Amino acid sequence: MSEQSSEELDERSIARKYGLRELVYPGSEQLKTLTHFLNGLVETRRCGAVPKTAVVALLDFLQGIVNRQHITKGPHMTQEEFDFLQTPYYLAARIVTKLVREKKLQYEREGKIYHTTYNALSQFIELLRSLLDPGCYWLRVKTVPDGIVESAELLRDFLYAYPEQRKKGRAL
Repeated sequence: MSEQSSEELDERSIARKYGLRELVYPGSEQLKTLTHFLNGLVETRRCGAVPKTAVVALLDFLQGIVNRQHITKGPHMTQEEFDFLQTPYYLAARIVTKLVREKKLQYEREGKIYHTTYNALSQFIELLRSLLDPGCYWLRVKTVPDGIVESAELLRDFLYAYPEQRKKGRAL
């Protein structure tokens, strides 16, 4: 295998090479729609019409990030390729850690960065699944409980920060 420069490598081509599902980041319009929805949910504590397409796109992306954390480096995989596959989770960990520190949330503990990230991403995924569930009680009554508002606020802040971190790449 010939050496490739880091500009030639990207997460999607590496994922295809090793038979992994490609991560598809939600489009900017979907993110705007979803952040607008989350802003309204956080500010009014009431739930309006759910932007289902944006929710599904983000749910798929977040589930993909979590799944990437569970892969292991294969014998024919270079360390650089492995790092490219792990970068989305790494970026999520940086953002979640920053948000947790800023908000001084109760589950923050030193040395538990990836555990906290996994829990936060799981919480985001559960929130998005609830938004798609027609049987969700708080969607029917249109009043959002405090814990859900906190999760929605953290997800909203995550959505504001992630695109910027993606542009910066893996800067330490």
